[in-house]
Amino acid sequence: MRNLLFFIFGTIVLASCTTDGEILGKMNDFDQGPMLQNIGNELILPVYQNLSTSTQELKNSVEILVEAPTLESLEQARTRLKQARLDWQYCSPYQFGPAETYALSAVLNIYPIDVNQIERNLSEETYDLNTLSNSDARGFQTLGYFLHQPDLTDEELLAALTGTKTDYMLAVATQIASTSLSVYTAWSSEGGNYLGTFTSEDAFGVNVGSSVGKLVNAMNQDFERNTRDGKIGIPAGVRSLGEPILTATEAYYADYSVELFEASISAYHQLYTGGSDVGLDDYLKAIQATTTSNEELAEKIDKQFETIKMVSLSDPLTTQITNDIDPVLEVFAEMQRLIVMFKTDMASSMGVVITYQDNDGD
Repeated sequence: MRNLLFFIFGTIVLASCTTDGEILGKMNDFDQGPMLQNIGNELILPVYQNLSTSTQELKNSVEILVEAPTLESLEQARTRLKQARLDWQYCSPYQFGPAETYALSAVLNIYPIDVNQIERNLSEETYDLNTLSNSDARGFQTLGYFLHQPDLTDEELLAALTGTKTDYMLAVATQIASTSLSVYTAWSSEGGNYLGTFTSEDAFGVNVGSSVGKLVNAMNQDFERNTRDGKIGIPAGVRSLGEPILTATEAYYADYSVELFEASISAYHQLYTGGSDVGLDDYLKAIQATTTSNEELAEKIDKQFETIKMVSLSDPLTTQITNDIDPVLEVFAEMQRLIVMFKTDMASSMGVVITYQDNDGD
């Protein structure tokens, strides 16, 4: 009997070790190099370059508006602001490395803004955008507040562009452009060459300091907090006992929050598939990752992206939430399903430890 028990125990241990060894072998067999090269060179660097270009164009358009406030220059500034915000959506998943160093997200895309602080700055005719008190009184939405005034006609808005307001607008646009340029320069091989660090063999693996570890953590955190909650959940009242907070929509003053949301989902899908080359989906296929119900994880995630895209929302998001909130809540639920796949199934399959702390136990 003792020999039989030893035999059974040894067989279980051997089977367990063999299974773990097979999984580890599959993970080690996947060459992270081509994936990181593709994501770094073809996705991350170009989107930061696009952001740097569009924010510089935004700054230029604000300068023109300040110098010559006409209906044409106002419309041009609005157009440049929208393009910069769309370009930002493709940078949002990559808030690690230089973006973290320069606090890019906090400088560009904090919302809702503190309108009282903005008006206080204007009345006191003084402001410092780098202080904590002004952390919610800068960025894209502050420019949106200046360029889209629902209570004013365009002619009245232009007439009010004088004195401290024009200086403030230009200071915000300048900070957005300079910070975007700093992050792009830090990534570029001609600058800080963080791209070289990101794609280096020394950064291979799945530990906390690895490129895959940073990438998976950054994409999970941004998708969970800034896309699921920031763009949809908080405005729809999911985090406030069902009471919508309309002012928390991303483009509250400009009324194109849904368009920004759709660009964000496309950006995440692009990251996941690697665009036209090697992406995280290929990684999951290579290690034969499955869900808890034994479905192919790579395909399951891809289908979930398509499910989210199929939910029809329309701008203004504030009107959608007020008149027909069910699709908004549906897209929130579908994003929550995707987060489970990202944060639990994908991360655990790859062996990546999620290091940030969530807010609601998801």
